[in-house]
Amino acid sequence: MLPRLWIVTTALLFLASCILCTNPGLKARVTQKALDYGRQVGVAVLQQKLQEMHFPDLDGKVHLAVIGTIHYSVTSLHIDKLGLPQSAVKFSAGRGIQLSITNGYIGVTGNFRIKKLFIRTSGSFEVSVSGLSISQTIGMTRDSTGRPALQSVACSTSIGKVDVKFTKQKKWLYNLFRKLLEKPIRKALTSQICPKVSSEINKLENNLKTMEILFKINRFAEVDYSLVNQIEITNDAMDLDFKGQFYRVGQRQDPPFKPPPISLPSQSTRMLYLGISDFLANSAGFVYYKAGALQMNITDKMIPSQSPIRLNTKSFSIIIPQLEKLYPNMPMEMHLRATQSPVLKAATSNITVQAFGAFDVYAVLPNSTLASLFVLNIEASVSAQIHIVQMKLNGSLQLNSLKVSLEHSNVGPFSVASLELLMNLAVKFAVLPEVNEKLANGIPLPNVKKLNFINPNLEVNKNILVIATDLQYQPSV
Repeated sequence: MLPRLWIVTTALLFLASCILCTNPGLKARVTQKALDYGRQVGVAVLQQKLQEMHFPDLDGKVHLAVIGTIHYSVTSLHIDKLGLPQSAVKFSAGRGIQLSITNGYIGVTGNFRIKKLFIRTSGSFEVSVSGLSISQTIGMTRDSTGRPALQSVACSTSIGKVDVKFTKQKKWLYNLFRKLLEKPIRKALTSQICPKVSSEINKLENNLKTMEILFKINRFAEVDYSLVNQIEITNDAMDLDFKGQFYRVGQRQDPPFKPPPISLPSQSTRMLYLGISDFLANSAGFVYYKAGALQMNITDKMIPSQSPIRLNTKSFSIIIPQLEKLYPNMPMEMHLRATQSPVLKAATSNITVQAFGAFDVYAVLPNSTLASLFVLNIEASVSAQIHIVQMKLNGSLQLNSLKVSLEHSNVGPFSVASLELLMNLAVKFAVLPEVNEKLANGIPLPNVKKLNFINPNLEVNKNILVIATDLQYQPSV
């Protein structure tokens, strides 16, 4: 009965945790390969820091069978060599990250002084420590600000053998209490190692506290990368769920759609996998649309000089003959505005954007006022190319197709089909270059200081862009 109750209880807890989870806009998976790289970097730093340990002077007394009680003091303990040749790091499901170091060694030098009544002597000694082992569990969680956080959960250290050798005459006298001297030296070493390891972990934690989770893109939009769920750790990987959502600067209005679940590939040949939902881009489109930022004015100056068709009533009179009669030889302007949020869809090896808008077309009168000519509704399909530049997602758009329909006309009826070519040219040569220039600024990805992507690979799947990359740590000079 008890085993069945345990199974049912575990299943209910699992379902409850899934119900409470929020789908992220961006999911990151850290693999064992990343841990192995981190171990190489981290153990080298830890070895250097441990070698900088300082030890307090030691005072005490021991009773020797031959001589009786003698007083001693040990000063200037100093590590002159330290090695951590064997280390391993792995994920521990539900707990965090487990670091283990074995077969380490330490070389220590120091000075000593002995006194008993009128006997006083001093000298120096060397200590060889072998069989050093360190076990450290690092817990990973989400802090109150939505950043990842780590802490030292448990640390233990042990030393196999401590061998004290004196470097002066009268070794027979010193060797009488050599064994007794090993105990306080062992204690001094073991008491310093775990605090030093924890200190280095705290430095990593301080680095995580500086992680940017809110990036202001411009005066309209900002993107939020705070964690929406607790960090999930299995024996194979660590998953972090980031919000990955655009907001209007100073406002927190959610779009009328939710992020879909993100499924990352099962591969583990790269250090980091990022799954970016198309929700990220669509939340950006919603923000810019609501802010009224998806609009632009097109003038003749924006049309390539080699184009035989100009943005004036003379050129357009070929399609709309009455235009030249009503507004003879006048410049024109087209005001493009979005009529709803653009929709980005990621499919296998393909990203498309459906954009919906209207061209308000005007004649520019001699007094610089605008006379409304007609309004065209448009539906454009564009392809998106995505790449990574300096930890940012950059994009560019290319027109696939453009559908045009007439909403209303102030210059009489005309064939809209004949205008599609002109509208295609306007979008290709005026609209998209300006949009691509802005997209080239990029969208920052969540990152930790001093870590850079190395050889990132992008793959487009349904509803998701997957980035597989290695990492490189670049310490400050």
